[in-house]
Amino acid sequence: MSSTLEQLMAQWKASSLTLDQVREHYFPHIKTEKRMRALIREGKVDLVTYKHTESRLACHWVRLKDLAAFLDKQSEKAA
Repeated sequence: MSSTLEQLMAQWKASSLTLDQVREHYFPHIKTEKRMRALIREGKVDLVTYKHTESRLACHWVRLKDLAAFLDKQSEKAA
């Protein structure tokens, strides 16, 4: 059985996803990126984000390794 990270890499063919992509696919109940960022900032969603530039308008990104760690942690909580 392949790891969560390997499965994500095969699915997305990338090493990072935009925060909006993560929200749409893994948190469909959260309707806006702004709310998603607020939940991350408040510590309710344990994901690490980064930006390619320091611009306030720059897109937020999530590394697949961080997403995989989050998903693994969530599945351990559910078990």
